[in-house]
Amino acid sequence: MDEIRQQFTQINKRIFNQRDGEIFRIQKEYGTTYKKSMGVAIISLENIAKDCTPSHELAKLFWEFNGREQTIMAAMLEEPEMLTVSELEKYLVQTSTPELWEQITKILLRKLPNPAVLITNWLESKNEILNTYAMLTLGYFPNLFSAEILDNILAIPIKKDSYLHKCTNRILLKIGVGNAAAFELLKTNQPFQKKFADLYKEIADFY
Repeated sequence: MDEIRQQFTQINKRIFNQRDGEIFRIQKEYGTTYKKSMGVAIISLENIAKDCTPSHELAKLFWEFNGREQTIMAAMLEEPEMLTVSELEKYLVQTSTPELWEQITKILLRKLPNPAVLITNWLESKNEILNTYAMLTLGYFPNLFSAEILDNILAIPIKKDSYLHKCTNRILLKIGVGNAAAFELLKTNQPFQKKFADLYKEIADFY
């Protein structure tokens, strides 16, 4: 564990040395606030991660640090097969910005085994952050879209103009336009057409 702790410290120093005041300023300008952030560019974090061997134990230290850069680094260093669902969900619900939701899904969640189970469980969750991760993950697996998943989406009390609302519209647009069978499912679902009237019209215009 001492060796893992030393690696954590060394990587954190490299992250600190890549801090960028301009990125930090832009984050503040767009209202993206973090308790811990150094404004390090994603490409810089990727370059650091390339020099490291994936390690669940090392990733755990970064998850627990809970800073912007450390959370992204945790996703980059994580070993998907070593991560339990309960551990993962504990880490996911502590994230609070669209940037982290998007990055963690892109880097880690789309590589996890059994995405269908995770998507279904997170859609059924009462936690809005897990609902969001479910939608983002579904975006990488549009072939998993089904009547059951649509019913789960419709059961979520989505706040208008929230990130989850925008994300759901974006993902359903992608699925509906890209898959004729999915469109047929949407076309026969009256609750969907009522709840997402504008979105349904936008999808239907492609056919």
